[in-house]
Amino acid sequence: NFVTEFDNEFKVIRNIKSDKIDITNKKWIIHNAIIFEKNKKKSIESLTIDTHFNFETIQSLYSNLSSLSIIELYELRQNYKNLGYSIIDVNLQMLRLASYPLYFFLMTLFSSLLMFRMKYQYNTALKISIGLFMTVIIYYLNNFFVVLGGTERIPLLISVFFPLLLLTIINSFMLERVNER
Repeated sequence: NFVTEFDNEFKVIRNIKSDKIDITNKKWIIHNAIIFEKNKKKSIESLTIDTHFNFETIQSLYSNLSSLSIIELYELRQNYKNLGYSIIDVNLQMLRLASYPLYFFLMTLFSSLLMFRMKYQYNTALKISIGLFMTVIIYYLNNFFVVLGGTERIPLLISVFFPLLLLTIINSFMLERVNER
């Protein structure tokens, strides 16, 4: 294991190398530490470092963002800021999580309108095939915009809400046509 300590201006204070570090608490205990400071090497049998992180916090930094709640995402966002990591992915996931109720409503409306539009004219296998095809298109379009937002090609708000806007426009056209019949 290799630990690097920085000052407030992100200049290296010292590097610590060890084979065993206890990180269960926010006070890390480093066993048989080799410290490199100002090009000098010294060994210490046991060293204690105060940190902002413990084992659980470090584990959560590398977890799947889609499995986290909004509160956990907020905490992860703060940890990423403290470490100087990019918070784009966390912000994107928070926006997606906030927009899920609208997304589910629009998808339910879309599937209902699709079934009302087809009525009894087509057999069930064709209805299911068309529904699956349209769902896959919407899914990949949604993921395409998420990737564009995650790579900062487009703003995060557009990447999350543009597919919802397209789905709303499609639903409004379909809703208008249902009333015509």
